[in-house]
Amino acid sequence: MKGQQFGKSEGMELAEEADQLDGTRESGNKEQWAWHAFSDPDKASEALSDNMHFQKWAESCRDRDTNYLSAISFQKKNNAVFGTLVIGDADSDSGSTTYFHFLLTEKELYTIQFEPKTVIDKCEKAELFFEHAEDADTALDGFVHLLAGVMEPFFEGMDRFETKLREMEETLRVRNGGNMFRQIVELRYALLHWTGLTRPIREIRYALEEAFPERMENSRIHNALQSRLERMIMLQDEYNQELESLLLLEENISNYRGNEIMKTLTVFTILCTPMMAIGAIWGMNFENMPELKWQMGYWIALGVIGASTLSVYVWMRSKGWMGDLLRDDNRREQM
Repeated sequence: MKGQQFGKSEGMELAEEADQLDGTRESGNKEQWAWHAFSDPDKASEALSDNMHFQKWAESCRDRDTNYLSAISFQKKNNAVFGTLVIGDADSDSGSTTYFHFLLTEKELYTIQFEPKTVIDKCEKAELFFEHAEDADTALDGFVHLLAGVMEPFFEGMDRFETKLREMEETLRVRNGGNMFRQIVELRYALLHWTGLTRPIREIRYALEEAFPERMENSRIHNALQSRLERMIMLQDEYNQELESLLLLEENISNYRGNEIMKTLTVFTILCTPMMAIGAIWGMNFENMPELKWQMGYWIALGVIGASTLSVYVWMRSKGWMGDLLRDDNRREQM
């Protein structure tokens, strides 16, 4: 779809800076539709002055920085979908500072402060979808192309997330230290970030079906968007299950480690019990203690302590309570 802007010559492309995008682009394929792109909400408000609801939406875009969606249905040709979409950054799992303010009617598409270049700079593949939006047959198809382009950074984010997940799994296999839980929680938060960015697009798709049911049924690009959404949801569900498994594994490892520590301390305490008991008996300060005057009393005491400790050790070893503690593999936290 070739472009035309207010006060500009024909041939101005969508990839120009957002402050040069105030204008209208028209399609000459199957039906005439217009794309009005504004960088200033005030100018969009003036252009939508004929409709009070749309004008209020344009004015609210000035300060809106959260997801918002509204759909007008059962009004025949006056049906519309409008709102704000927070766009994810392929290079970040948390920061999302790009906003997509949109208004879609049957034959018109309005966007405010939408900067395709910002998305393209972070994800070059998104440019292909934005270019096809200009050649769409209907305003709905053009908008769906834009949504598909907005989603492209999500897949790059998922690829980066999978790389971190595999690195952590390898680290967990080699050495499952105490900081593994913190790393799993950080990955869980990153996954929640991408899931939170995907959910509004799913809501927009349902709103489009509510406002434009017949057009959505006949739209081939809508089917492609649905496939992309299902693929993204599948990835997020699979990664969520992996993180759940890792959390369970980390919990089992922590419990095992705690049990081994308690077992070691218990065995050490039992082995030292004869020494402490004999030391407590011969450490009393009674005047009549014949053992204190024995010439070989010291060596006899050492022999009794050694023999009793050794007998306790042999007894515990015969019960199989010492084998795991003496194995070399148990000293290393490796799976």
